[in-house]
Amino acid sequence: MPILLAFLACSASTEEKVPGIQEIQDLKTKQYAIQGQQLYLTYCSNCHQEDGSGLKRLIPPLRESDYMLADVARTIRIIHHGAQGEMTVNGLVYNQPMPGNPQLTPLEIAQISTYIYNVWGHQKGIISSNQVKEALSAESDLDVQ
Repeated sequence: MPILLAFLACSASTEEKVPGIQEIQDLKTKQYAIQGQQLYLTYCSNCHQEDGSGLKRLIPPLRESDYMLADVARTIRIIHHGAQGEMTVNGLVYNQPMPGNPQLTPLEIAQISTYIYNVWGHQKGIISSNQVKEALSAESDLDVQ
């Protein structure tokens, strides 16, 4: 019996480990968020931290970020193209360049976006790969002010 309990404890799903994912009701959104979490951990968490809190005054937070919540399409473009220059997040100015991730597919960016927009208390729903394609094809000067 102790072996079974240890196995069950070690096999806890990703969904149970991340506050926010278990609250997602829509199955497709939840699936995107779970995939997005893995991509986020690979491509984003080193700077933005696993919990989205950022890195002090160097790297802006994603969790409770007024900047991110204000414009989903801009966030998508930043994930893909990166960002340079100053940006104000929650009243604090950040000026650390963020490298882009042009190797990510629209689906992968959709999954990351769905994850970051549906955990940490947000409930934006699924961000589709079509939304990502539209955001990336839209004319924008990526001014991060």
